[in-house]
Amino acid sequence: MRSPVLQLMSRQGCCLCEDAEVVIADFVAQGCCILDVVDVDQDPALAVRFGMDVPVVLKDDEVRLMHRITYHDLETLLEVAC
Repeated sequence: MRSPVLQLMSRQGCCLCEDAEVVIADFVAQGCCILDVVDVDQDPALAVRFGMDVPVVLKDDEVRLMHRITYHDLETLLEVAC
């Protein structure tokens, strides 16, 4: 079975974004998902869409998690206990 791809909408200097990436990296290391980190400030449309509402996790192009992202949040989203 193919691992789900998560997109992390992030920006440089955002401590919540850095924290979210660390939490997600644990799931990536266990093979539970694939992570694509997107810097919203590199795309004007994304910067407008997300504004200051980062970090945001998308799964299947749908916003699933925002702001403080915990291990439990990811576990629930991925429906696994990795």
